[in-house]
Amino acid sequence: MVRIILLGCGSVGSAVALKLAALRGDLEVILADYDLTAAEGLAARIGGARACHVDVGNPESLNQLFSQGDVVLNTVGPFYRTALAVIDAAIKAEIHYVDINDDHDVAAALVEDPAYDRRAKEADIILLIGCGATPGFTNMLAKLGADRMDSARSIRLCWTVPFLVDRFSPAVMDHLFHMLTGEVTQFIDGKHQKVPAYEGVREVKFRPPFGTYPAYFSGHGEPVTLGHFIPGLEEATIRSFFYPESADDLMRFLVRSGLGDRELVPELGISPIQFFTRYASSAAGRRALVSDLQGEVLGYASQVEVCGIRNGSEIRLVFEDHQMLDGSDRSSRGAPDPTAVCARLALERILDGEVTRRGFLAPEACIDPAPYIQAVLDETGKTIYEQEEVIVKRTFAPNRQ
Repeated sequence: MVRIILLGCGSVGSAVALKLAALRGDLEVILADYDLTAAEGLAARIGGARACHVDVGNPESLNQLFSQGDVVLNTVGPFYRTALAVIDAAIKAEIHYVDINDDHDVAAALVEDPAYDRRAKEADIILLIGCGATPGFTNMLAKLGADRMDSARSIRLCWTVPFLVDRFSPAVMDHLFHMLTGEVTQFIDGKHQKVPAYEGVREVKFRPPFGTYPAYFSGHGEPVTLGHFIPGLEEATIRSFFYPESADDLMRFLVRSGLGDRELVPELGISPIQFFTRYASSAAGRRALVSDLQGEVLGYASQVEVCGIRNGSEIRLVFEDHQMLDGSDRSSRGAPDPTAVCARLALERILDGEVTRRGFLAPEACIDPAPYIQAVLDETGKTIYEQEEVIVKRTFAPNRQ
């Protein structure tokens, strides 16, 4: 019986645990969280699962937990704070590792330091990062597009969401500030480069009911791993935009005011980001930061544009993923969380022996994109739009009389 550790009993970890327990009877499920009460409550809902306390900031706590498992799914964010320590512990324990990491610098650390890949291969384990909705599902769309080319040249990603503070947990808000503060990793001119967040504006046109938005560089894992694992790319970049535009302006102002800084303020004993994430989740913060969304679509969209060459012609292939939040489509009427679905489906491919490679991996390096994408669509009710443009070069002979 495979022993699976689900690290983190928040919304994503809980959803994965409940579904896995319902689908598979061949697992010993271990639920681990800093909040033992949360883990015990989830174990009671599942029945037969075991609850454990863990402190991801304590190596000995991780070592003790991982000695009991065969594979771990890490859902504890923000990942830039703790993921590398958890990865180190998984390698040391020689257990397969999967996560939903969405921070660019974690992915960059694994790409830049070949020791992670080497150590994971020596331990004969899978080290698979970025298996949520974005990164994760977006990587699979990019891989699907690249596979349809003879050679892929560029992959440009963009996502847009409404600025809904009441839906942003403190961990999510921390992540949003982190990905928009300082320099972020992109893949430009065939190499990984650091560029300033909130620069590199590009007008991105989405299909209705969304619009055209001025999107800016942000820090996410997709450009890092796509540039690393898909050969021949010249560019892999990601941009983002909060709508309405006044909300994006507000977020830019908050970032440039230093509220994303992590250095402690001695007089307060906390950092600006610690203060702001707590304030934003309070009733007063939510009132002050509310956006006027009247007349705006309530949903989020991501776009993956893949450009390359096929049969001598230039190809531009665009995938768009729409998910509404207002009940206007099946994906917003009681459907499961896409991040949890994506993570579970990636994890199941390891459990079923479909991932045969070892070492440092991302979804595009080891998962067949087409069946995976279809499985996500079937469970979540996501709407995917696909558009392809072909530029054919022809030479016409002069018209001779």
